[in-house]
Amino acid sequence: MVMDNLVSVVIPSFNHEQYIGSAILSVLNQTCQNLELIVIDDGSHDRSLEVIRQFQDPRLQLISQENAGAHAAINRGLKQARGDFLTVLNSDDLYEPERLEVCLQRFRDNPNLGLVASWINVIDEQSNLLKVKRGWENMPPWDLGSPAHTFQRTGNFSLNLLASNFVATTSNMVWKRSVYENVGGMRDLRFVHDWDYLLRVAGQFPCELIEQPLMSYRIHQTNTIRSNYDGMMFEICWVIAVNLGQLLGTQLFQDADAAAQARDLDLVYESINFQGNEKLVWLMQSYLAHLSRQGHPHPEEELIQNRELREYLISKVAKPPTTPARPHFLRQLKSQAKKIRKWGF
Repeated sequence: MVMDNLVSVVIPSFNHEQYIGSAILSVLNQTCQNLELIVIDDGSHDRSLEVIRQFQDPRLQLISQENAGAHAAINRGLKQARGDFLTVLNSDDLYEPERLEVCLQRFRDNPNLGLVASWINVIDEQSNLLKVKRGWENMPPWDLGSPAHTFQRTGNFSLNLLASNFVATTSNMVWKRSVYENVGGMRDLRFVHDWDYLLRVAGQFPCELIEQPLMSYRIHQTNTIRSNYDGMMFEICWVIAVNLGQLLGTQLFQDADAAAQARDLDLVYESINFQGNEKLVWLMQSYLAHLSRQGHPHPEEELIQNRELREYLISKVAKPPTTPARPHFLRQLKSQAKKIRKWGF
């Protein structure tokens, strides 16, 4: 029975001494107790290790390594995991107490599911609630157009994921071991390893969004996504260029009728915002096609592993019209956080 299956939770920890204790407690205090917690400290140079070592729960395993990046820390934890279900919690985020129980029940109700995510409580540094993100329904990272003319109207998990990472964070994913064995681990991406992974899963397995906020995503000044606009935009373009083809013929253009094909074309046109980087995406797709014709076994990996090629492509990222704009929902939430602190709530 699903409810009796072991759940493996991986926490990639890096320099979050003020948050890591709360993250660990949010896992150990789950209503679902049949779990293991694997904390991979990725070379923290603050007091994170000291905080982690204060926990004596036998379900917790700590592994310390030199800094290798979030994707590498997550992959190491997943390799250590023994659970039938796998999930990740970033060291500055929190689980709601019933998260794992609710997610496992959803798998029990629908055995065909490969992965589930949920709505999100967005919180600030002091854990004040700023807003609830309801999947693709609100708080898009950039302008996604009118819901009546985009993927939003379909209610389709995979298509909406192609438009933007509405799942928002690695912390908001629970998936089956069988999915992991098929798809593998995270790829070497700094900003969008979670989005890439989600698209790879959604291209092969049914996924579902639980309409209930079951985790808290923390907004603070050191969020990774704030640190490098050009690098972030390169990875966003890469994710779309690499993963768009996975949904062709399965989620898109399934109907041979010309009118239906035109509707799907219009949906794609209206839903995907390259933020002025259309030429870069076209360049990536052209080079990927060339590498495929040459018999390259993993052409998409070449674009991120070949340092010279990667730097060239990053240099082609279109500059924002004014200052590098972080996703507008972060700007809104930062403003709200300032108001909360001003009034002492």
